Amino acid sequence: MSVVGSPAEWDDFFSTNFIPQIIDLVLASWQAMSAPAPDQLEDKITIALYCSLSRNQSLCTLPFLIRVQDVEIDLELERETGRKDITFFPALQADVYFCLECKRLNVVEEGETRAYASEYVRQGMTRFVSRQYSPFVRHGGMLGYVLNGDVGRAMKNIELNIQARHLELGMTPPGTFAQSSIKPENEHIRETHHHREAEAAIFRIHHLFIPRTVTPVAVRAATG
Repeated sequence: MSVVGSPAEWDDFFSTNFIPQIIDLVLASWQAMSAPAPDQLEDKITIALYCSLSRNQSLCTLPFLIRVQDVEIDLELERETGRKDITFFPALQADVYFCLECKRLNVVEEGETRAYASEYVRQGMTRFVSRQYSPFVRHGGMLGYVLNGDVGRAMKNIELNIQARHLELGMTPPGTFAQSSIKPENEHIRETHHHREAEAAIFRIHHLFIPRTVTPVAVRAATG
């Protein structure tokens, strides 16, 4: 694979060829993990997922690097602007990457369930829309850890929050989920489409919602 071309050209190649494989890798690696506790901290879950991704045998066939808590630096201001949870880089092209911003959802704390849907939108999705993350590409990912297993309720809560903030998210009204263009058959994967400031192309966020429960059959399929 030749390392030439603009970030936009790389983004086209990377998103077309590798985002479907990244999603498959994430789902299989999640199934290979032990289920997190219903009140598990986000960073601990993300590190466990990163370790599972790194152990996945199919990773050696894919031409990209995976980094956890990768620091985003503004070169002009010479300061850190954020830390991307899990990032997939094609070799030798640092400006082009697929970032997964990870958030807990439906967290059980002291016997009560807290949705954390607002945090998912305000502290996750907005980082892509503002170009804090993924400024040179047109795809990003949100990974929701649904810690009580109720994926349907988590997705509904997120969509209601998106609708309430669709203007600041640069979305066409009413601001709802779209079917995944990459995995349309998976009911737990959705897309949202955003207009970022001074950018003509649509930015797509791929939303993956995964429950904490792991089935023995899925584990054997992922690790066999």
